[in-house]
Amino acid sequence: MTGGASDAILRAHLREMPLHRVLIRAIEARILADVSFPRPILDIGCGDGHFGSVLFPEGADVGLDPGVADLAEAKGRGVYRLVTAADSGAMPFPDARFRSVVSNCVFEHIPAIEKTVAEIGRVLAPGGVFATTVIGDRFRELLTDARAWRRIGLGGLHRAYVDWFNRKAVHFHFDSPETWRARFEAAGLEVVRWRYYMSPEATRAFHRSHYWSLPHLVSRRLTGRWVPAPALMDNRFWVRRLSRYVDEPEPELGSCIAFVCRRKPESPVK
Repeated sequence: MTGGASDAILRAHLREMPLHRVLIRAIEARILADVSFPRPILDIGCGDGHFGSVLFPEGADVGLDPGVADLAEAKGRGVYRLVTAADSGAMPFPDARFRSVVSNCVFEHIPAIEKTVAEIGRVLAPGGVFATTVIGDRFRELLTDARAWRRIGLGGLHRAYVDWFNRKAVHFHFDSPETWRARFEAAGLEVVRWRYYMSPEATRAFHRSHYWSLPHLVSRRLTGRWVPAPALMDNRFWVRRLSRYVDEPEPELGSCIAFVCRRKPESPVK
């Protein structure tokens, strides 16, 4: 993806999202924008629909999420032809209904993830495309600089803090690429390619940005919007500050993992 295209993705997030979501979601949108998604497209865990509106500027077919309030916002964006409040482990769709399924940074929040993966294998047509992003097995390690904490005698507090952070974020899975590959294969989904993203530097910037985002939280509660005036964030200062993370090349080691899979043509529907 060209710098201009990634800048457009970054600016689209800056206009509406808090900083921690801007950083990670712009990276994920840049990665997933390189995937070809044939229609019909199902977006699992579509939330408020903002990410889908950036990834699919021409719209997608179905957005699914258990959160009714988020779905109301997603419906208002008009990106999906249909929004459905449902459990991803028991989707209300016939077998082989979709040619593409996407799920962005959702799987780590689902305790019984095997049910969701099996359902994706069921609703995805043979030869269809499935793409997802997840936090990985190195997320806890890369979130903060543990050595800095240990140097000042706070190693134990650091471990407690990282555990608290992930409980607060409702993270259930911190799995390796091999573990995810095995899950996908069990559902008839062949991994075509995978990559790390969010280098250690980007991951720590993402962590810090949660605290930079506190004014956004205040704005959301007072005005109903994360960014009350787009010009506050969509400007040269923030684009320059964040583009180095959004445009960073694939790291050798990252805190998150992106997968592109294909439903095996010979795989029976379960």
